[in-house]
Order: sequence, then C-alpha cells, then structure tokens
Amino acid sequence: MKKQLGKILFYSLAIILTAQLSMNLFIADFKISLAIICFALFLFLSDSFPLLPVTFCTAFGVYISRALLYWFRHGDFTGTARAYLPETVFFICYGLLLFLYQKLSAEHPLNQNHAFLPLILIDYTANLAELIVRLGGGAFHFKTQGSILLIAVLRTLIIWCILTAIHRYRHFLLDREHEDRYRRLVLLISKLNGEVVWMRKNTALIESTMSTAYALYEHLKDSDHESDTASMALHVARDIHEIKKEYLLIMRGISEALNEELTSDGMYLRDLFEILKDALMLLAKEHHVELQMDIVCSDNPYICQHYSLMSIFRNLFINALEAADGSKAWIQVLQQSCGDDMIFTVTDHGPGIAPEYINEVFETGFSTKINYSTGEINRGLGLNLVQDLVENQFRGKIELTSIPGQTTFTITIPANNLKGEIA
Repeated sequence: MKKQLGKILFYSLAIILTAQLSMNLFIADFKISLAIICFALFLFLSDSFPLLPVTFCTAFGVYISRALLYWFRHGDFTGTARAYLPETVFFICYGLLLFLYQKLSAEHPLNQNHAFLPLILIDYTANLAELIVRLGGGAFHFKTQGSILLIAVLRTLIIWCILTAIHRYRHFLLDREHEDRYRRLVLLISKLNGEVVWMRKNTALIESTMSTAYALYEHLKDSDHESDTASMALHVARDIHEIKKEYLLIMRGISEALNEELTSDGMYLRDLFEILKDALMLLAKEHHVELQMDIVCSDNPYICQHYSLMSIFRNLFINALEAADGSKAWIQVLQQSCGDDMIFTVTDHGPGIAPEYINEVFETGFSTKINYSTGEINRGLGLNLVQDLVENQFRGKIELTSIPGQTTFTITIPANNLKGEIA
C-alpha cells in the first residue's frame, strides 16, 4: 500500500510539473498542456501505472498549482475557477478514456502503433469536453474543431515518436547484449574445444600407463617378489582402468554437447580476430598491461573450423601477453595467401625465447612461466596444443624464430582446409 501511494505521488507530481509547460494557441485561458505526453508515456512504459488515481490527483493538482501561480502573480484568486477548473475536466476525461482503452485492449500488450488513432481520438475528445465547458456551443466552430484535431494529432505524433525511439533504443541495447553474449560463447566453446583435444591426446597416455602397470604386475607375479607387491601393481592397473572409463565418459559428454555447435556455420576471419582481440584487451587490462595489437588480413576468408583456429591464436596471443617484459606488450598478426596456402605470422616484441629452449617449447609440460610468490607453474600445454591443431587437424606446419625483443610464429595451412562456403 505504501509503495502504491508512493508511485501515485511520483507520477502525479511529474505530470503536474510538466503541466506548467503549456502554450495558448487560439483561445484565452485555453492552454495546450505538454503533461499529456508524460501521461501517455507513463502508461506505455510502466508495468503497473495507477491510471485512475493519477488521473484524479493530476486533475486537481494541476488546478491547484495554476491557481497558486495566479495568486503569486496577482495577489488573489479572482477568476481562477473560471480559467482553470475546465482544465480538470480535460484531465479527468483524458484519463477515463485512456482507462477505457486500456481495458478494451487488455488482451494485448499496449503498442504505440496500434494506439496511434485511439490516442488521437482520446486527445481530441478530452479537448472538446474542456471547450464545451468553456465555450458551450462555440466549441463546435469549424476553426476550433480543426485546431483541437490538429493539436491531438501533433501531440499523439510526439508520443509515438518518443515511444518508437525508446523501443528502437531498447532493441539496440538488446542486440549489443546478444552480440556480447555470442562473443563470450564463441570464446568459451573455443576453450572447451581445446580442452577436448587435450583429453583425446591424454586418452592414449592413460591407456599406456594402464598397460605399463599391468605389465609390472605380470613381471612381479612371475618373479620372486612378494605377492603383496604384485597385488599392489594389479590394483594400480585396475584403478587406472576405472579412471580411464570415467575420463572417457566425461570427454564423451563434453564432445556431444559441443558437437552440434562445432558443426554449425563458420565465421569470417576478421570477425574471429576481432573477438580474440577484444578478449585479449580485457585480459591485458586485468593484468595491468598496456597492449597494442596490429592485425592485418590480406583477405577475409570464411572459416569452417573457426573454433579450432580460434584455439590456435588464443593460445599464441595469451602466450605472447604472458611473456611481455614490463607493463607493455605489442603483438602483430599478418595473414596472407601464397598459392594454395594461407600463411599467418604472429609476432610479439617481448624478451624472446632463449636458444636452448627453442626446440623444447612445443613439448608437453614445458614452461618457463613460474609465479615465484605462489610457486604456481604454467601447465605448459598451450604451444603443444597449437602444434597439434596445426599439424594434425589442419594438416599444416608451424615454425618458430626468436631473437631478443622479437618472437615470431609462422603458421602455414592449406587454404582448402580453412575456407568454406556459407550455407
């Protein structure tokens, strides 16, 4: 109840204050109020606009406010009833007709396009009621009728324009929100796709480890070792087998969830780089690194397996950002076509890679990134995943050159393995 009274007071005061913005067109004391624009806007934009209470509060509030302003200017209330009471008739009539229209269209949400003609009729009728009170039969003069009809059309047109602009703006914000969500979703699926690739690679490692454990059991069983030791080896083999089954179930579940999306339409290369650039800029900001990214695409092919390609560049970009020396990082990306191949070069201007590590950076688990405050070591999977995707999925090749102050990865992929036609 208290909340409802607060809403009534707020809406009424807003309309009463707006009612002070008015103009006289053709009859003394007949004011064309802009408050009606607010009246209609509140009805269309509020989910629970208390129409009838606001109607009566506004009607008498406008009269009282105009009378007080008259007294402030002239020192008495002489003539205020004749001049301003008819205006209460206008507000009451407008509010009641608007309430009737709201009830008649209760089955459908209020829409500014459908309400255009009814609002003109409501405005015209309310003005006519006020003029009848003021002028009697003179309200039906041809010029007077034309004027109030014109006022009704213009005022309703303003209401329609404002509501349409708000509607369009809401759609604009919604489209931007959907675009942001889509970008985040694409990045998430790219990350999950990379993890699934790793899980598939690790399946062979789990199988090999289980075989080794079982072979150890066989060896211990046939030797002179204690039977408990052999039993422990067998137990390890069984545990690894159970882990493998659970691991495969998890991998299958993720793969099935991603399968439909991974086989969907692709993405243009420039859009792919824009998504990655936006994500990397946010990551750089979180790490307090000033990042400059220069991306040049000689053409803009449509990529079918865009999630895998995104995994490649996301890992390369993050690797370059993490290798930044100091608070600034500079990454350059160049894409160009050469015969049947597409060549990408990713250059970062960080400290470079030491010569003794050049041949090891693509090895699983290799990493030079250590957080000495926490003891956390990077798991060293990024570049190995990049190599695996480039060579095994895209049938391409990746090369690395590095000198102090510049590290460049050159990726060559057959164009036919990247390009696709839009369905």
